[in-house]
Amino acid sequence: MSDPRNHLDITVAERKKLRAANIRIKEIHHHNVNELKSLLQVSKIRAAELFALSEFQNLPSVGIRFAYDLIFMGFYSLKQLKGKDGAKLTDQFEYQKGVWTDPCVEDQFRLVAHYARHPDSHKNWWDFTAERKAFREKYGYPPNRPKEPWFGLPEYQVRNLLNARKSPTRIDIHNKLRKAIDLMKKDPSMPLTLQGLAEAAHLSPYHFLRCFREAYSQTPFQYLTHLRLKLACKLLKKRNTPIHIVVSSSGFKNDSSFIRLFKKELWTTPAAYRKEHSIRRF
Repeated sequence: MSDPRNHLDITVAERKKLRAANIRIKEIHHHNVNELKSLLQVSKIRAAELFALSEFQNLPSVGIRFAYDLIFMGFYSLKQLKGKDGAKLTDQFEYQKGVWTDPCVEDQFRLVAHYARHPDSHKNWWDFTAERKAFREKYGYPPNRPKEPWFGLPEYQVRNLLNARKSPTRIDIHNKLRKAIDLMKKDPSMPLTLQGLAEAAHLSPYHFLRCFREAYSQTPFQYLTHLRLKLACKLLKKRNTPIHIVVSSSGFKNDSSFIRLFKKELWTTPAAYRKEHSIRRF
């Protein structure tokens, strides 16, 4: 499975043309829209969509769902987001969707607005949580904020992404997958295996892996790695925690694999992240 941050819903024909041109999927946004239109022989809007999906998902902690949310709002590049305000983007998004959204979505809007101004940053969406909470506590939400929740929309219900014909079957599989998710979230540092996660979900390993990828656009271990990296980030903010303790406490096997995955996902080293985010003690 490809890195979920660079998942583009790309067609087989488009993939072949990219391969022939020696262009990696995660580097699509290094080419302008007109080049992509000509190279892939697609419409300009499709070329713009692929460019946007690639550029947005190359930001740390941004996935395909939020990338599509930005496109839904009419944004096809970070350049278009320069000067935008994360809170106002959230209010606009909720108004257009007709529902109130998960608070972490506002953190992501704040993230992309930040990157539009500071392209060399290494922040993740959860680095904006405190800022968002302080802002909303002080200013609240617009009086015309939608009353219905975002999770009521079909596209946000994981069970609707499952490739099962009957609704009861999709609901049943979704509930089973949630058991594996709950196990991972309970303690991401646990030495979990595909077999163990499948047993928690009461599914065969093959069926569990296939359904998980359909529902979450990533493998169980990509999902688990994200949880472990998030835990590692919290530990790194404590200046006195040695790296080897961070590694073992967040479920990674050794320092080298941890550093490699950390750099791949967060675009910075653990040491640099600690220097930028560590809690100051007076």
